[in-house]
Amino acid sequence: MSDIMKSIPFGQLMEWVLEEHKKTGQIFGIQKAYVADPAKTVEIFGRKLENPAGPAAGPHTQLAQNLVAAYYAGARFFELKTVQKMDGPELSACIPKPCIVAEDEAYNCEWSTELYVPQAMEEYIKGWMILHVIAKEFGLGSPDGFQFNMSCGYNLEGIQDKKIDDFIEGMKDAGDTAIFKECREWLLKHVDLFEHVTREDIEAIPSEICNSITLSTMHGCPPQEIENIVTYLLKEKHIHTYVKCNPTLLGYEFVRKAMDDLGYDYMAFTDFHFKDDLQYEDAVPMLKRLMDVAAQEGLSFGVKLTNTFPVDIKRQELPGEEMYMSGKALFPLSISVAARLAESFDGKLPMSFSGGVDQKNIDQIVDCGIWPVTVATVLLKPGGYKWMTRIAEKTAACQIGKSGEVHVERVTKLAADALENANYQKNSKKAGKRKEEKSPLLDCLRKEDVSERKEFTVHKRVCGNCADVCPNRANVLIEVPEMELLQIIHVDYMCNECGNCRSFCQYAGAPYKDKFTLFANEEDMKDSINNGFTVLDAKNKEIKIRIGEKEEVVRADQPSGILNKGLSQLICTVIDQYAYLLM
Repeated sequence: MSDIMKSIPFGQLMEWVLEEHKKTGQIFGIQKAYVADPAKTVEIFGRKLENPAGPAAGPHTQLAQNLVAAYYAGARFFELKTVQKMDGPELSACIPKPCIVAEDEAYNCEWSTELYVPQAMEEYIKGWMILHVIAKEFGLGSPDGFQFNMSCGYNLEGIQDKKIDDFIEGMKDAGDTAIFKECREWLLKHVDLFEHVTREDIEAIPSEICNSITLSTMHGCPPQEIENIVTYLLKEKHIHTYVKCNPTLLGYEFVRKAMDDLGYDYMAFTDFHFKDDLQYEDAVPMLKRLMDVAAQEGLSFGVKLTNTFPVDIKRQELPGEEMYMSGKALFPLSISVAARLAESFDGKLPMSFSGGVDQKNIDQIVDCGIWPVTVATVLLKPGGYKWMTRIAEKTAACQIGKSGEVHVERVTKLAADALENANYQKNSKKAGKRKEEKSPLLDCLRKEDVSERKEFTVHKRVCGNCADVCPNRANVLIEVPEMELLQIIHVDYMCNECGNCRSFCQYAGAPYKDKFTLFANEEDMKDSINNGFTVLDAKNKEIKIRIGEKEEVVRADQPSGILNKGLSQLICTVIDQYAYLLM
């Protein structure tokens, strides 16, 4: 199958959101909506923020539907997926697939958006517009209660390139962009679809999307290059800037011992990146100089802790030679960097955080005065975006202090505890035995101990892991009236073959390859070997279907040949009741 995602038109996204919510009370399969408490609003970068938690730059902030799903689940701070000069198919060709495995600690071998940079900007703007609308339409919070944060890399030459400069300026103010105008026009033209959103609400959606940026640099980036980029962003682009730091600041001996003591002695890495990356003795004076530059410009400057950690591929976890570790094994390293910097700066260096954050430690991090906090790995686990809701709820219960005031003693204690805490140790339990066969096209495993009631929200007695863990929402649960179980459709155009769903399927194989697939068109179907279909004429239910090596053009409502009764019922349901899935 093709691993190239297609951008969903804004109108289709809005119709999807409104229709799914009306039918099931969900949005992109997210079952529980988070409603913000206005009394908990804080401020950063001169803007309001209902909750300082959200998705990190990564698989959950690449597409508009990711952003919408995360917001509905409780996210309010969005670190958008990193853009760089190299993009599109050129970048995608450099990323081996599958590229994510998150069974215990997580690994990945992807880094920045696989879209073209202008496409990425369109996705972010579409997400921005939808969030403003659904905030009021569904009573989720204030339309000005969330923030988008750009992430750019990886060197000064690339960031000064016209492509990236246009992106930065477009995200600072999207008012003149074609996509902002298109979204606004669609909303105004379809204002009658909303119960609580008015023309005035739509016209009030601000075009100033981002006033902050997180700089991501490659491992081995020289200190002077980092300083030059941040200075450029502060003085020339005049934007609040945080720079992402690496766990290698701790030194090889510290990290090796920490990983060994926590049970990750099999994790392979040399001292190469520790010697090649920014050194701690260079980092501290550089950060102090940049704090002074930011103060002169009247802007915020801080650090993002931390980047993922590079390790060698030794057990075929992913294709290639090197991958990046994240999740629970990363937390002791990231919080140790935070503790060391907090002590060096007497708590006056603003910090945002990402590295093994989950529902168990989010309150501890925020109580240290470290925020915003962004997550990725926990959302790739079974339950998916529901963990975002737990995290948002727990964060809302914290007493959040002023941005940039880190409590040194608290973070030092948290870092010391993390090096011995069982939550961050290697899980010695073996995963349950998987079935030897691949998942069937219809009727996946029954979910155990589930109510006999037929509410959609209990997954209607199916496992549903592949739908939960897909960051792009490409595995969709479909309720077919004639069938007892919910059925799973894999939506080809939303998938980039990250492979995360294979880790949590109870069958052998991988859902993104094995499940019955909906293709946007015949060309996409030709590029794939998946069993599936594409709709040629929805009105007449004419489809092209493939099962194995056989393909037929048939009427979906007339089972014959390779189209059996069950698949006929499923396809007709998609056409009749889930038309928003059709490109």
